[in-house]
Amino acid sequence: MMKKVGSIIFVFLLAIGLAACGQTSEKSGNGGTKKRTVVFATEPAIAPFSFKENGRLKGFDIEIVQEIAKEKHYKVKWREMKFDGLITSLQSKQVDGGVAAITIRDDRKKVIDFTEPYYQSGLVLVTKKESAIKSLKDLKGKMIVAKQGSSGLEKANELKAKYGANVKILEDEPTLYMDVEKGRADALVNDLPFVMSKIHSGTASQLKIVGKKLTTEDYGIAIAKDEPQLLKDFNDGLAELKKNGKYDQLYEKYFGTKPK
Repeated sequence: MMKKVGSIIFVFLLAIGLAACGQTSEKSGNGGTKKRTVVFATEPAIAPFSFKENGRLKGFDIEIVQEIAKEKHYKVKWREMKFDGLITSLQSKQVDGGVAAITIRDDRKKVIDFTEPYYQSGLVLVTKKESAIKSLKDLKGKMIVAKQGSSGLEKANELKAKYGANVKILEDEPTLYMDVEKGRADALVNDLPFVMSKIHSGTASQLKIVGKKLTTEDYGIAIAKDEPQLLKDFNDGLAELKKNGKYDQLYEKYFGTKPK
């Protein structure tokens, strides 16, 4: 009888041990046999960083995350949303990470974490080619449009306070260009790579950049708080992509030039 009880206890303890091992491998990014699935948010309307082509997500941001995930043994599940919902979703742990040309800012770092920068950008002022706006001083009484929740909106409000402009908030990027082209707004503030992509592709051929960059900004991969291993793995993975040349390949693929 004692032998039988001992055998049962042994089997029970063995089962617990195996279960614990299974949980560890599930949570380990690169140390276990089982991949951990992580949910990443993006806004698929910000080419060349994130966009849809034939129903599939593509873009510089998308491929950077996928390459790091492959290197560090993660499986990525994508969740599409508006840009202004990204930070909230990360705060509430609805997603593990996010990419959508997200500017690294001190206020955001209080509620989410960021990897090291993977792209240097900056904000620019954009008008119609025939616009009378030649400098920031010409913005008095003019209407500036910017995207909800973006750094561009913060800068637009600064220009409003300093130069007496008006600001209108829009929910998505394509509408910014449309409003200026149709005369519903006089100018827009947005990130340089988006603007350059629109102008060079011909989809915003009526527009021009006024003056120099208003800011210099870094984009980072956003990671939910209390995910130190995920943050470390993505930082390490990003460094490896830059070291092995894969980062340069992706940069040239989407921006037509090698990073400076």
